[in-house]
Amino acid sequence: MDDLLNLKQVCNILQVKPSIIKTWEQEFAEILEPCAPKGRSRFYSQRQLELFVQIKELLQTEHYTIKGAKRRLELDGVLTNSMAVEHNFKNTVFYMFSAIMQELQASREDSKRLAQQVELLRRENQEIEERLREEQGKSLLEFVKTRIQGIKRYE
Repeated sequence: MDDLLNLKQVCNILQVKPSIIKTWEQEFAEILEPCAPKGRSRFYSQRQLELFVQIKELLQTEHYTIKGAKRRLELDGVLTNSMAVEHNFKNTVFYMFSAIMQELQASREDSKRLAQQVELLRRENQEIEERLREEQGKSLLEFVKTRIQGIKRYE
């Protein structure tokens, strides 16, 4: 209960009478969500204190009616919630974008490796084609001699 304020403390902070706080508590019950059981001392959270400050500002400074102040606070609450959703959406999009970028980077690296392998295969293919052309240019007798020499080397 250290962070909770009693009725007297809230009245001192806002410079209003306890009856005013009790009236606001009744009128703005949906927004304030009071939790004081009947016959017990009232305690208010920091959030409730902030709402009382807003209520006082709307009613006493900006001269809203109670109905108008309720609408304004509800609208502020909706806007705050939608901004939180928008912030969460932005974070989600950012993380998704980061994941996509990581996938793209991995794909680029895979693509580079594949390109290197294709280049090696092209070189091997060219070497084989050159050897075939050399073999085709030899006479039949030279071809047979080369093959016999190759066989003898392995024996």
